[in-house]
Amino acid sequence: MKAFQNLSTMIRFLLLMFLSTFLVESFVVQPSSSSFVTGQTRLFSSSDRPSSSSSSEISSSNIRFLGRGKNAIVRPGVVLVAPAEEFHHFLRQAAVFIYAMGTNDDDEYVIRGVILDHPTPFTMGEMMESKTSGGVFDNLIYRGGDTGPESAFCLHSVDSMGLEEIGTSGIHQGGDLTQIPDPTKVKFFFNYMEFLEQELEDMLDVTHSDGDSWAAVEVPPEFILDSGYDRGDAWSRLRNAIREQP
Repeated sequence: MKAFQNLSTMIRFLLLMFLSTFLVESFVVQPSSSSFVTGQTRLFSSSDRPSSSSSSEISSSNIRFLGRGKNAIVRPGVVLVAPAEEFHHFLRQAAVFIYAMGTNDDDEYVIRGVILDHPTPFTMGEMMESKTSGGVFDNLIYRGGDTGPESAFCLHSVDSMGLEEIGTSGIHQGGDLTQIPDPTKVKFFFNYMEFLEQELEDMLDVTHSDGDSWAAVEVPPEFILDSGYDRGDAWSRLRNAIREQP
């Protein structure tokens, strides 16, 4: 038992050393790329906002199904739900919230998203330069993907900071954490997923032998910002809700 406890402590220490490369120096969490220019492509389509709810519970009545496979509509604010036979290390059993589409520093058109249900063992407060606790700082940091500047950023549903809404999702990116008193209205991510447009189209084009493929949905902001997910939780809930679609 003692050996197991020592091993657990060592693993936690190594993870802390790895994630400490993005220690936050202030309470202002910036967007993941200040030079990222949003735009739209043939994957993009405008929409009304889905109905909201007071919790992160999801069902066929409060999601909007936006198609499957090559017919899926992709735009900022949607969630892409992986098929059961997706075996990519990060995308396996993943629900990916698309938060930006546009040109990156290399002048490539890319689509960026964060995986909603890959929690790390650490809270945001633990990763602050001056350790902080209480309120939003007790929220876990989620591993958003395999790409990025090894830094953290936040998504939230506070609309009083003058920040642009992500599509019609009710979600905003970045801002002053001291203006977010409610921990349920913010979620923290370390890195993100990034796709070239052709990569994403190729991924959506794959249909498995049972007819399963990537699907696109819109969900209430509470579902996006739930900081209680274990790995695969958001994915399984959305898969069940999609099955209930008429």
